[in-house]
Amino acid sequence: MLVKLVVGSLFLFLIQMVLKTVYYMGFHLHYNEHYPGKCENIDGIGIGSEDFYTFTDGLTFITSGLALQNEPAHKQEYMVKHNIVGRIYLFDFNKNKAKVEELSIVGSNGGFNVKLFYPHGISGWLDESGKKILFVVNHDEHGVDFIEKFEFIPEKKQLKHVKRYRDDTMLLVNDVQATSKDSFYFTNSATDRIQPWWFVMFCRLAWNTVVYCDGSNYKIVLDDLFVANGIAMSNDGRYVYIANIMNQEIVVAERKSNNDLVKKQLFPVYTYPDNIIVDMKTDNLYIGAHPFIYKINQAVEYPDHHSPSQVLLLYVKDGNIKKTRELFYNDGDLITGSSVAIVFNSKLLIGSVLHKTVLCDVNVPL
Repeated sequence: MLVKLVVGSLFLFLIQMVLKTVYYMGFHLHYNEHYPGKCENIDGIGIGSEDFYTFTDGLTFITSGLALQNEPAHKQEYMVKHNIVGRIYLFDFNKNKAKVEELSIVGSNGGFNVKLFYPHGISGWLDESGKKILFVVNHDEHGVDFIEKFEFIPEKKQLKHVKRYRDDTMLLVNDVQATSKDSFYFTNSATDRIQPWWFVMFCRLAWNTVVYCDGSNYKIVLDDLFVANGIAMSNDGRYVYIANIMNQEIVVAERKSNNDLVKKQLFPVYTYPDNIIVDMKTDNLYIGAHPFIYKINQAVEYPDHHSPSQVLLLYVKDGNIKKTRELFYNDGDLITGSSVAIVFNSKLLIGSVLHKTVLCDVNVPL
């Protein structure tokens, strides 16, 4: 009798978990395509624009060539066929043409090798002398994650490698947020590189963290996150926003004087948020998102597959998210797997994990 009770309970538990997983994957959902204005693919960039950072002058730095260690053979072949390697592009919102240019990368401080450069998240900082500093997540080919620091040399259209950061708290790093020219937060989206997404989804393992680095010391400042993804900071530095992707929510955390983070708000977005960009005038948030988690995971593993793209605008007041609005939705033909977005000068720039980059006119009031 006891054995039957235990077996029956386990069976019911598994059924519950399967149904919950199917629900979260969104098989029942439907969306309608819409744009804020005319949209077009950007020239000069190949496949992939996973994250970008825009300075107040409109110069935008775009990471391309995201890859992890031990990618399956068919994906490696795809990357070779399409010449997908680690690059950083420059886009200028002040120019009329939808075009980018690739930046040359020089320097090898700390053992950095541009041939082993697989960039992911990116953040920028304008130092006291006016120099543009970039921090970039790098998934080194040998299975170790770093955060690389660059200085932009505008007259040469060049990025000079300055320093690389490495610590045991860097597990599978996703995104980075600069807090000064020497310090930053970063998110870990997994505890290692071999966790299959379906296992994480099914078991709902909230094991991920946000870490703070003051330039030399590292400390975990937030934990219990369910696949921590993008991270951004309010313009006044008081709040930090984290995309808790598998919980379909944005975590609003208050930043303390010692740089610890305390959860202030959990805002549901009912989609899978990727990277976050803070509007430099309003403090509102732009989110690149994935409506169907199973489709984006298929597209990441098999880049020929299409996955819908979605952009959200989250309205913020006094550090709290008040409401959300969908700015863009595409079934995946124009752009697959939207990972990041920003509106600047009435233009919407949208990046993707391993697909095209899109620029749209914004003809709707925000």
